[in-house]
Amino acid sequence: MGQYQTTFTVEEIRAAEQPLLDAQTEPDQLMRSAAHAVAQVAEMMLKWPLRFDHDQARRVLVLAGPGGNGGDALYAAAELALAGHAVEALLTAGKAHERALTAFRNAGGKVLDAPDWRAFYALTIDGITGIGGTAGLREELEPLVDYMVDRRSLMRVLAVDVPSGVEADTGEAGELHFNADVTVTFGGWRRAHVLAPQCGIQLLADIGIGERRLKDELDVLLERKMDEGPEDISVAATRAVVPQLDLPKGIATLTPPPGLDIEPDAFDDKYSGGVVGIRAGSGQYPGAAILCTAGAVNATPAMVRYAGPQALEVVRAHPEVVATKTLREVGRVQAWVFGPGAGTGHSAAKELKWVLEQEVPVLIDADGLTLLANNPDLIDLLHGREDYTVLTPHDGEFARLRKALGLPEQDRLEETVALAAELDCTVVRKGRVTLIASQVTPGLVHAVDAGHSWAATPGSGDVLAGVLGAAMALPQAEWMLDDWVLAPAVGTHQVAAKLAAETPYGDAAAPASRIAEHVRPAVALLNRR
Repeated sequence: MGQYQTTFTVEEIRAAEQPLLDAQTEPDQLMRSAAHAVAQVAEMMLKWPLRFDHDQARRVLVLAGPGGNGGDALYAAAELALAGHAVEALLTAGKAHERALTAFRNAGGKVLDAPDWRAFYALTIDGITGIGGTAGLREELEPLVDYMVDRRSLMRVLAVDVPSGVEADTGEAGELHFNADVTVTFGGWRRAHVLAPQCGIQLLADIGIGERRLKDELDVLLERKMDEGPEDISVAATRAVVPQLDLPKGIATLTPPPGLDIEPDAFDDKYSGGVVGIRAGSGQYPGAAILCTAGAVNATPAMVRYAGPQALEVVRAHPEVVATKTLREVGRVQAWVFGPGAGTGHSAAKELKWVLEQEVPVLIDADGLTLLANNPDLIDLLHGREDYTVLTPHDGEFARLRKALGLPEQDRLEETVALAAELDCTVVRKGRVTLIASQVTPGLVHAVDAGHSWAATPGSGDVLAGVLGAAMALPQAEWMLDDWVLAPAVGTHQVAAKLAAETPYGDAAAPASRIAEHVRPAVALLNRR
């Protein structure tokens, strides 16, 4: 089973590091411990098949800034040089951590006087900025960023702590930033590792000195936070699709969320597992009805009910669905899904009002979100609901809701939490990294990194709405909505998209209908881990 990983702010990481720094018995002990982890990951990456055939293919380039991350990178580069690799370093600020630079030179590393824009490298180690860096790099580094972009398909990038130009606490990337294939960090996850896709594959090294471990210091901090209660946003991190790597000892990846617990017990029947009702589709968008019900059918052994103008087409595609033309004919359900392709006119607004007046959890997606943004009276209904309300906007739909409510634009994490609080709803903000801001546990955000982008295809969100709705109807959803229902449902959809993309020859397009077909094996796969 998967589990959630706690992330930490820069301030928390520095507080946990300080006792280890104070306990050092020789200079740079903790830095050299981190550098050894960087060198181990670099050695792993250098064993991967080359992306190009060139006589310079085995060279390593180190981009070292003047701070601690530059020191980590240079100490790691010294270790690589001693192991026989050809390593060159570029000091991006014209200076670097002196002891690390001396170690690098003594190991036979070469310091470049200026960038060689014609050079080819198998691997670049990014140690320009650290966890204290802001979103975006200095303007004078633009030629270097352009060079890295130009070499992107040929050269792998290993980032130390966070990719340069990405802010550690928010995951926000400025205009000038690096994209990493792998990011290795130390002791505990930073928020950016799940919030920023620029991190690539996220790795965590357990470092320390003597008997003291950074992970242990962070565990103490976490226990204190749990006792005192969170003062700020807390981010729980998971990654749905985790690459299979031969990792060095002491280094780990983010883990997937738990799977959906949908197995019936001996006394369950077609109703007791949680019946979900779906209002989706229209004459203009008939496929939305079919895709949404497909997501639900493949995510639950219980009954799926459909109401809407595409009742006949839904039953043709999914004969197990009980379909009617109107909402009032549907019968009893444990959760409602409203919105995919349902329309944005007056009649659709009346239907959404009816759904919101039902005493069951409700998920609002797609056209339903547009109706909310355009109808203040519908937003008023959200505040009076005693049952869960879940909104599932992508970034564009989110922006429309935020503007309709007059909320300020902030970083993606903060504004998602703000919208959930303003509407007293749970917000599932979709994307490569999906954020789940809870109405059940305010201040806690589940961030689920898909680990790929194959779900970025038309109709994929309709499938997700069905999967989420089926999960919300589960009996256990009443008391563990976020941890054990929503995040696992999002992870299930993300795993299904990756499975849908797989072919015997490599990954290819994953149409939404194929994603729906792979929900069942995705449920099984997440439950097996």
